Amino acid sequence: MNRFSLRTYFPATVDSTMVAGQWKYDTVYHTVPDFKLTSHTGTTFSQKNLEGKIYVANFFYTACQAPCTQMSTQLGRVQDAFRLQPDVKIVSYTTKPQEDTPEVLRAYAQSFHAKPEKWVFLTGPSDQIDQLASQGYRLTFPESALPEQTPQAQSNRLVLVDKEKQVRGIYDGTDAAEVDRLITEINVLLAEYNLDHGK
Repeated sequence: MNRFSLRTYFPATVDSTMVAGQWKYDTVYHTVPDFKLTSHTGTTFSQKNLEGKIYVANFFYTACQAPCTQMSTQLGRVQDAFRLQPDVKIVSYTTKPQEDTPEVLRAYAQSFHAKPEKWVFLTGPSDQIDQLASQGYRLTFPESALPEQTPQAQSNRLVLVDKEKQVRGIYDGTDAAEVDRLITEINVLLAEYNLDHGK
């Protein structure tokens, strides 16, 4: 059977083991670390809420105009595409948590018809969010960020994370064709899990 498989990003270490006189190499991939933040519904949200889920993560802030609005519009398409698939979630982290309180995020979520069980907006300590962006999701940001903006505010990236918390895709969230690819690749991942589950 010919089966398309997604690559896994960010190899962390390569373990080598001698088996019957032959070296066997097994790559261990970077995983997104645990976190605990506050959702737009005012509840605590952590990696445990994403246990056994495939999810799309992005970084934005509510006052950001064109790129963030385009990304949120595209994420609305992702939400619609997987509205009947409980294993797929969307997680949007604000990069301006001082301004983006749960109340502000709630209003923003409503403006994009985000369903709380499908698409969650998170706020919390800025150092934790910064660390998640750079070390958790390995997102790099242009040096040319305007002084009044955090570097994360410049990122248009959507990150696809699998059930093992490994990064499986990175996409331009402002590009409809890239988001089409994201939707296709989420379906590929779902099919992989279904096939593995059926063994």
